Amino acid sequence: MSRLVDALPTDRQILSLFAPLGILARILPCLIKPHCYSGIDIQEFKRICHYLGPKSLPLILTTAIFISLALTVETILETTRYGAQDVSGAAISIGLLRELGPLTVSLFWAARVTVLLAYNAKLYVDNNGRGDFIEVFVFPRFLAGLLMSIPLAAYGLVFGFATAAIYAPTIGVSSYQEFLEIARVSIHEKDITVYFVKLILLNPIIAVIVGSACGLYSNDDAGTTASHAVSKMLIYAVIANFVFTYFMYPV
Repeated sequence: MSRLVDALPTDRQILSLFAPLGILARILPCLIKPHCYSGIDIQEFKRICHYLGPKSLPLILTTAIFISLALTVETILETTRYGAQDVSGAAISIGLLRELGPLTVSLFWAARVTVLLAYNAKLYVDNNGRGDFIEVFVFPRFLAGLLMSIPLAAYGLVFGFATAAIYAPTIGVSSYQEFLEIARVSIHEKDITVYFVKLILLNPIIAVIVGSACGLYSNDDAGTTASHAVSKMLIYAVIANFVFTYFMYPV
């Protein structure tokens, strides 16, 4: 019993899960404060954008392609068993847009962002203190994360669908034109909205806020802080994605 009790999270660990909410509440006012924008170091901002955008592109494309392949194989094999392979395009497109894409492609990138920010945030606080942490450290990375997530989300969507459309005819669907036509009919504006909101708003914001919060309040070394930040980010992201889907697609 004592081992079980020791394994349970402490009060401090539970309360630390709410720290990112405080960071978010403090950073939102910066969006309408001119001095937050004027204080951004342009060269540093470009470097951050390069890391979060172009340097993250191989990760996004690789993840999108192989997640799409896995979903295509499983969906077509199962629908073929019941003679329903004609609807595989609909099932694959909905899976990619609503949940599988955001919870794989996006979270791989979010984990990368969280690790970087938690590590650097810890070093920044240790060297410079907490006085201007929100304006100088968090806000530029917040903007960079939102900006870079837009093209990455678009590339992930295009490559994911292209992979499924090209590969599907080799394992059961008559042609890629048929696949794309079924997918086109099945996809609604709400599905596109859900995909892009999750990939360009929800998950990037969570990654930046959680990584920054962990670095700000951690008493561990930078490496340990970064590893803990990923775990917390995944908790926030999975819950947030579920809640958003629940309200967008009420039962």
